[in-house]
Amino acid sequence: MDRGLNIDKKLALVLWSSALLAFAVAGAGLALFQHLTLEDRAMQIMQPYAQLVSVGTDAAVAFEDPRRAQEILDTLRINPQILEADIFLEDGRPLASFRHASNAAPRAPPDRADGVHLEDTTVELLQGLPRGAHLRIRMSLHQLNEQTQQTLWIFGAGALIVLAAALGQLALLRRMIARPIASLTEAAEHVRTRADYTLRVPASGNDEVARLGRSFNAMMDAIQEKQELLLEAQHIAHVGNWWHDLETGEMFWSDEFFRILGRPPQTPSTELVLECIHPEDLPGLLAALEASPGHGEDFEVEFRIVRPDGEIRWVSNRWVDVCDQDGKEIRRVGTHQDITEQKQAAAALQKLNRELRAISECNQILIRADDEQSLVESVCRIVCDDAGYRMAWVGYAEQDDAKTLRPIAHAGVKSVYLEQAGLTWANTEYGRGPSGTAIRQGAIVVVNDFASDPRVSPWRDTALRHGHRSSIALPLKDSGGHTFGVLSIYASETDAFPLEEQRLLEELANDLAFGIVTLRAREEHDRAEEQIRIAATAFEAQEGIVITDVNQTILRVNTAFTEITGYTPEEVVGATPRILKAPLQDSASYDTMWACIRREGAWQGEILNSRKCGEAYPAWLNITAVKNPQGEITHYVGTMTDITERKTAERKIEHLAFYDLLTDLPNRRLLQDRLHHAMAGNARSGRMGALLFIDLDNFKILNDTCGHDVGDLLLIEVARRLGTCVREGDTISRLGGDEFVVMLEDLNANWSEAATQAKSVAEKILSVLNHPYHIAERVHHSTPSIGATLFSGADNSVDELLKQADIAMYQAKTAGRNTLRFFDPEMQANLATRANLEAALRASITGKKFVLHYQAQIDGQHGIIGAEALLRWRHPEGGMVPPGEFIPLAEDTGLIVPIGQWVLESACEQLADWARDPRKRHLLLAVNVSVRQFRQPDFVASVHQALTRAGAPATQLKLELTESLVLDDIDDSIDKMRTLKELGVGFSMDDFGTGYSSLSYLTRLPLDQLKIDQSFIRNLPDSASDAVVVQTIITLARSLGLSVIAEGVETEAQRSFLARYGCPTYQGYLFSKPIELAAFEALLPLD
Repeated sequence: MDRGLNIDKKLALVLWSSALLAFAVAGAGLALFQHLTLEDRAMQIMQPYAQLVSVGTDAAVAFEDPRRAQEILDTLRINPQILEADIFLEDGRPLASFRHASNAAPRAPPDRADGVHLEDTTVELLQGLPRGAHLRIRMSLHQLNEQTQQTLWIFGAGALIVLAAALGQLALLRRMIARPIASLTEAAEHVRTRADYTLRVPASGNDEVARLGRSFNAMMDAIQEKQELLLEAQHIAHVGNWWHDLETGEMFWSDEFFRILGRPPQTPSTELVLECIHPEDLPGLLAALEASPGHGEDFEVEFRIVRPDGEIRWVSNRWVDVCDQDGKEIRRVGTHQDITEQKQAAAALQKLNRELRAISECNQILIRADDEQSLVESVCRIVCDDAGYRMAWVGYAEQDDAKTLRPIAHAGVKSVYLEQAGLTWANTEYGRGPSGTAIRQGAIVVVNDFASDPRVSPWRDTALRHGHRSSIALPLKDSGGHTFGVLSIYASETDAFPLEEQRLLEELANDLAFGIVTLRAREEHDRAEEQIRIAATAFEAQEGIVITDVNQTILRVNTAFTEITGYTPEEVVGATPRILKAPLQDSASYDTMWACIRREGAWQGEILNSRKCGEAYPAWLNITAVKNPQGEITHYVGTMTDITERKTAERKIEHLAFYDLLTDLPNRRLLQDRLHHAMAGNARSGRMGALLFIDLDNFKILNDTCGHDVGDLLLIEVARRLGTCVREGDTISRLGGDEFVVMLEDLNANWSEAATQAKSVAEKILSVLNHPYHIAERVHHSTPSIGATLFSGADNSVDELLKQADIAMYQAKTAGRNTLRFFDPEMQANLATRANLEAALRASITGKKFVLHYQAQIDGQHGIIGAEALLRWRHPEGGMVPPGEFIPLAEDTGLIVPIGQWVLESACEQLADWARDPRKRHLLLAVNVSVRQFRQPDFVASVHQALTRAGAPATQLKLELTESLVLDDIDDSIDKMRTLKELGVGFSMDDFGTGYSSLSYLTRLPLDQLKIDQSFIRNLPDSASDAVVVQTIITLARSLGLSVIAEGVETEAQRSFLARYGCPTYQGYLFSKPIELAAFEALLPLD
């Protein structure tokens, strides 16, 4: 029987098979019974008649008597079932016969054996008679068939009753046996496929099936209890189990398996497994699967998975292949354990061991270190090499205005990250990062994830690009708890600094801070002793000196102190320096100063003091703490310089350099600076601005007819009226003469709207300036011509914008004056010319089309003492090009660097040539140096190389530097100048007075000379403001011990004025234009 059939079908099959077999047997028996019954009954009916005929016909046959034979046969007619009868003699002749049917034809003699012969509807009896005769009787079966039919109907009814009983029995068997067993089967299959151990089956009754159900439920109770214990154990151990039927592909994963994956229970599949595996681990895992031994041996592999929320976990997958009797692998059974914590613990332990080794090595370095720099460099290296971090650096908190955080040592990845970090500890966006916060708060700052922590947003992209994922910033504190620096450490993984590691690294940072403070104390002690020695030697110098004890009680002052302050030693000894405090000097600045002294051991800066008479004066103060060998402060030494004259000169120069003397409006220089800032602001905001270039019509006529005094008063009134036409944030500037410029800021971002706004202001200016002017009891009239141009943040340069406005103003004058015109961009056709000029300039560098001209520099007593080398360009097609056209172009394009190098080398070659001639060897040669050229890293080397290659004396070379160039990076400038100064090269500050420089910085520069700009010489001696500037510069140069030279001297009156106020050296057309070498040398005396 097919074992694939369920019990319900099997019962039905058995029952129906039995019924069918019974029916078949019964039917066959009934058919046989019917056949036998007809024959027997027919024999029973016909046999008596046959006996009767046989006895009665014996004589008739013997005598062949037909009549007698017929009489006997006729007795058979009484039975209607007998259809016919015949007696045949031995030879076959009929002796007698009868037929019920009148038309029945006589039959032939029989040709078969005696006996009963059944036919379809009749039965025939053949029986032998005496003397070889035969009797044949044929009888109808109709009546017998009807009787048989009744029997069959009775049998059929019984069969139906039996069938119904069988169906009822089948239904009963199904309900009592098949269904409970099927329910058990379904429950078992459900448990097998779904691992649902809560399922139970009905088990009422006391028969075997019910007992089987109760046993099943009891078994499920036990399994469920064990399963719950197993699940709890798996949850505690983070272990899930699984199996995989290798033949059917069917899989099972436990709930803990799904929990480890971070997914809800669902249908297991290979695709789901592959989806969860970390992409970096998938190739190795697949290779391990290929190499698994199989055949019942254990196999284990570790890899990472990625949960749907992005969390990465470590798992250990261990399994064994189950084989059948033939050794074929049929099932794989295994466990799936979350080992993340073990991995993390192992990594943390390994990391802690590395850090402990690093701390131990750092302590050894602390013992052996001789200087601070090598100490911090070694610690950074150990943190990266031994502790395994990606980068480490140490930075010190500077006390400048920007609160700079200065890196002094680093190790690990390239330092470009630090160069781009914009480090500061101020409370700004860049100062609120980990390192700045650690310094300000004096506490550890940990960033667990650079990708999400908002505190590192300014550096996030750069940090992630360099592989930094987390960091820790540890403050470095001195013995007083003051934070003076930070140790910053970066890791390549997130959450790299748990509490235990933070404690270890804090210990490392404290050890490092102790080592730094100890080294500083040692150095400070040595330095303090040296300072005391120097102070004792120089105590009676021109600077005021005061010595106090540790409590700031004055112990001693020198003579210069008395001269500066007015206090005698008797008046101040025993007092404190606060006796000098000016009322305007806030106490907070003193607190800051002393805090710095206590922290750093020294302080210097500008302070406002008060003389004995109550007069406040600015002083440059330098205070140093003196310590004993134990590192304890014993004294303070302060030196002071009265810088009143210097500050006064600074203020004068500052104002004169940026404001018009007549109207007190910003001059061209200040306008250009503000325009530059406005363009930068527009670039950020997207807004527009406008320049209005205003020129007074026919002002020269009024000046000539009414005098300069009236003209000046009118200009002052124009300046006042312009102030009523613009907003507070706009700028009004006087460029000179009768030219004014109004700069409008924060106009509409739309070009058309901005033009409309500018036009409105310009029309108001036109109206206001058209009003009569009441000056010196007379009424004067003046009108303006206004040129306007708009600008954004990405337009032309400042000079080009001013030129555009100037061009537009001349358009207004051409249009009839007293009107407004906007700049027409088509007038900038010269831009194409500029491009051609640049191409020609590049070609000329290699084509040697440059030449030097020389303008003599004259000393009032000694004549020609040297020259300034001035570059000239001989254009291949256009001839000599003025420097004003190609020098700015060379600056903009960067070509000024190779051109400047050529000038320097040519000048050195010329000096070498003059040095060989006794008549010329005294000549100095001044060379202008551009900003770009000076800022080249190899500038000093290039100067030294040019001097060496030419064999020129360095003492005869003088480099002219502008104020803006030097002050752009004061420290770099001083370093380069001092290096070249050691070679003998001299320095002159070119165009002095045109920019603003702090005189405190000026005193630090190794200058030899100040060169007065020709803009201050041009209007001498008539211009009172220019005269004041020139006198101030001469006085300043004398006070700084510098020589001074004036350029642009064109008249004897100018030279005489300069000589009268102490400027003995000149340069200008009064003596010589810039000329070629031969012409210049011809000016030299013959002896």
